Amino acid sequence: MTTKHLNRKIRVLRLLAVTQAYHYYTMMQLNRQLLQCNNSWMTAEHLSNCFSAMIPYIEHSPTDFLHDKEEILDTVLNNYDEFKKWIKIAESVGISEKTLTAFCKNVDNAQSVIHLKALGHLMYPEWLMAMFSYLENDISKVELQNTFVEISLFSGKATPANFAKFRKIVLEIETNILQITNKQIYRNIKQSEKIDNFAIQ
Repeated sequence: MTTKHLNRKIRVLRLLAVTQAYHYYTMMQLNRQLLQCNNSWMTAEHLSNCFSAMIPYIEHSPTDFLHDKEEILDTVLNNYDEFKKWIKIAESVGISEKTLTAFCKNVDNAQSVIHLKALGHLMYPEWLMAMFSYLENDISKVELQNTFVEISLFSGKATPANFAKFRKIVLEIETNILQITNKQIYRNIKQSEKIDNFAIQ
């Protein structure tokens, strides 16, 4: 294996860990919010009507929007376990838990990489997993290309993914991770200087 090939695999694995961790983080947060929602039939009817208007190709009924709080709590805990699992993988390729958690909060608050929050966290992990499998020679180039599709929320139809847009988002993710890391390093340096100055006095 060449150094270039190894670097590609590490880069893809870093991106996979970041996008998967964010997916489970945002799902955990969404389900936590769901626990606070009014679980009434009237609310469920309203949500069903809204979703039917927005996504007409999927049938909805009010019962789809009624939830069992125990099940939701289990989902929150499962998402947390998956989030921690991907943090461990991220740490193995040089992204600390502190950095990744800060990144997830940043994206969830719509301060950066907005497309990842909107839809990217549903598609990018699958695409990056396929890229990693391709680099491992587990799938063919054709199988890799077949993975890169986007499902329309409005029609439900699959279309080829916009690869140029994906590359742009990947660069945004990497830039954001680097910026967070640099800020954390700078804060640590400043903190060390304060401690040293205090010790000298």
